[in-house]
Amino acid sequence: MGLREFIGTVFGDGAPPPTTSNEEKAAARIAELTASRRTIADAFEIERRRIENDLHDGAQQYIVAASMKLGMAELEAMATDNEELMGLLAETRKHLDDGLRALRRTVHGIHPQVLRDRGLQAAVEEIAEGYGPHVVVHVPYPLPDLGESVLASGYFFCAEILTNAAKYAPGAPVSVLLTADQTLNISITDQGPGGVVMGNGLKGMKERLATFDGEMTIHSPQGGPTQVRAKIPLMLNRGDSGIGETTEDEGR
Repeated sequence: MGLREFIGTVFGDGAPPPTTSNEEKAAARIAELTASRRTIADAFEIERRRIENDLHDGAQQYIVAASMKLGMAELEAMATDNEELMGLLAETRKHLDDGLRALRRTVHGIHPQVLRDRGLQAAVEEIAEGYGPHVVVHVPYPLPDLGESVLASGYFFCAEILTNAAKYAPGAPVSVLLTADQTLNISITDQGPGGVVMGNGLKGMKERLATFDGEMTIHSPQGGPTQVRAKIPLMLNRGDSGIGETTEDEGR
């Protein structure tokens, strides 16, 4: 029996044993590392949400309770007409209110409740409402369920870009487009003067997106408009069809 016949007997088709190319091995390793990074990032976001819950249900409630007790003390001070005590209590009230506002800002920055309860679209719409009617959010197709880390990254990307738009193009029309296929696609376009450069905030956001093998691009010619895009892969090694894609025309 010749070598070819022997191989055919062993493998059944007369062909040599299958081999894995270096490129295939590298691609598999990259996919494995990306999945591993995402698992770690998901765990991190779950922990962030736990901290948010602890702050909301723990520390914040203690401050609210202290504020109520302080209100009772203020009534007592008013009844005795003790101006010195009333002044001290008023100062204490200010510190408590400042502390509560600071805590709520911290909680919101860790993991906004609307993001947890209602998803990315509602959370981004809430950000947009805070800037005014010139910021419009478009979601032409329902978004799929998103992992904790992708959800948070998409939210904080929108928050960062909209903050920049308000700073450098105040009052200019802004359009936010959210779609998803095998990637979460976010396109934010403002009709400001353009000429945006990548500062530390945008660099940090780009690094965060890279954790999920995502990418960020900026197109900001002088005279505008400025368009910032993010793409975050949702599925690895899957051929599922898409829900909707971000096109160049839709993003503008």
